[in-house]
Amino acid sequence: MKRHVAATLLGVLGFLIIDSHFDWVGHDNGTLLEVNGQQFDPKGWMAEHWRQLHPNCRPVHNDIATPATATAVLHTIQQHSLPDSLEATLLELHTQADWAIAEVAFKTLNPSIVVLRQTRGDWKMQENAVWSGSTAPWLAADFVRRYLRQQAPDLPRALLHCVPIEGSRYAATATGPWL
Repeated sequence: MKRHVAATLLGVLGFLIIDSHFDWVGHDNGTLLEVNGQQFDPKGWMAEHWRQLHPNCRPVHNDIATPATATAVLHTIQQHSLPDSLEATLLELHTQADWAIAEVAFKTLNPSIVVLRQTRGDWKMQENAVWSGSTAPWLAADFVRRYLRQQAPDLPRALLHCVPIEGSRYAATATGPWL
């Protein structure tokens, strides 16, 4: 067999083998990479790594250790969805100007990420900007950030990008190097 025929055959065969293992799958208004039946979120993975490489967290404050702010925010959250919310525990609290993002855990509810805004000295939950539940098959951090940005468009970009989002709390599956 001639070399150019062998090279062409090898190239076509290689493409067919790769194509049988890799596929792009449309899912919930997005696209996932499927490898041997397992779905990955390469866009979310790239967005999260880009965010980590380019932090701008100077205007953001970690207020979990500030008793006055932490108590006021926790009280606002505890009054929201009674009686289950009374047992809320503050996991994370980050603020910038009159905005806050809190992560809370409950005894009977899923953990949640809540956006709040201070108005005339009182913290108010932004009703639509609350995340609770699984993001699977999407990567949790990027998916939750995109959702909160959509629900609270005035939320400061630095605050949203500097809040750590623990993927294992919000992803039903955590496998592979993409997570």
